[in-house]
Amino acid sequence: MAKDDYFVLMYKLLKRLYDALKQGKTLSDEEFANLSVGINSVYWQYIIMNVSREGYISGIHEIESLSGTTVMARDVQITPKGIEYLFSNSMMERVKNALKDFKDIVPGI
Repeated sequence: MAKDDYFVLMYKLLKRLYDALKQGKTLSDEEFANLSVGINSVYWQYIIMNVSREGYISGIHEIESLSGTTVMARDVQITPKGIEYLFSNSMMERVKNALKDFKDIVPGI
């Protein structure tokens, strides 16, 4: 799987939010924005909107305008449904294993 694959980015997002939750933290707006570094902004907004619409994260607000939809993120957190998806979905398991294998092959990542 490519590093910019939809499910890879979704896994990384959910995993990062879950790790923050377990530490009793919420990602700052800046930390959340940094998750999208190196990713096409239209693609990132598509991922964020759909992950939010599916109920896996909260704190995403879609703002409709004549020029299109803009995503505003504030106090983004993983939901219980997102945690369940992260741990029980077969695609997320494949992504996790692929990332683990990649890290084993390329040290220092």
